[in-house]
Amino acid sequence: MVVIDRNSIQALLDALRRRGYKTVGPVLRDGAIVYDAVSSVDDLPAGWTDRQEKGLYRIEPREDRALFGYAVGPHSWKKFLHPPVETLWKSEPSADGIKIIPAAEDTTKFAFIGVRACELRALSVLDGVFINGSTVNPGYRSRREKSLILAVN
Repeated sequence: MVVIDRNSIQALLDALRRRGYKTVGPVLRDGAIVYDAVSSVDDLPAGWTDRQEKGLYRIEPREDRALFGYAVGPHSWKKFLHPPVETLWKSEPSADGIKIIPAAEDTTKFAFIGVRACELRALSVLDGVFINGSTVNPGYRSRREKSLILAVN
């Protein structure tokens, strides 16, 4: 376990982006803490938390400036690893009928910032289905193998 101060988090974000990672973490948007692109420590929801009850989700200010002082929000990391829309191939007319063109490989490298223990478990379930299951999902596997996860507790 490592404790990182705010300046070091910014240096880490900068270093990851220099190495070609798309840094993704919690951001405050549309009245919720959601996962999206993070380029600065200022993008993180400092001083905000969420309150969740049966049928209720609200954000509220915190007494401190904690960057990760919230529970799991309404989004998951799955949308980055197994997007709801993915081009698998394209077709175009050819002299022989139709030519099938495989989609270009997605080269995006994700660095997920602020992953919770329960979310790590959820990712392992996805790995079990899409990588270690009876049929491998090559897009998911490729994105997962290129991902870096920075967990918080």
